Amino acid sequence: MKALLAILLLALCTAQSGAAEHVVLYARLLEDVTADLTDGSRWAMEKGDCFPVVAYKEGRTKLILRLAGTNFVVASEHAAVVNEKETPAAIKRYRGTLQVYIEGFSARWKAKAEAGAKQ
Repeated sequence: MKALLAILLLALCTAQSGAAEHVVLYARLLEDVTADLTDGSRWAMEKGDCFPVVAYKEGRTKLILRLAGTNFVVASEHAAVVNEKETPAAIKRYRGTLQVYIEGFSARWKAKAEAGAKQ
């Protein structure tokens, strides 16, 4: 019996699993939204902007979306999950928004550094 259990355990551990596929959902904003990011900043998101979905919250009434290394929450009526055909366009839109966020973040950081150097 132990030998049979060991063989089954070995077979399960070495079997290839097709369920290990990494799936990322994207959501598109349905209207302009002002979001409070977890890094403490506040951003005006535009209708049509796309973001990766991190999780659903409160019985799917809210979505947690990601922008770079920070997250924000929107009501589910303000965003819709993008279907598989539209995902490449959503990724392209997200990369554009991400670039603007990074440039704005670095400009603020540089301005703070220069203001500190003047003192």
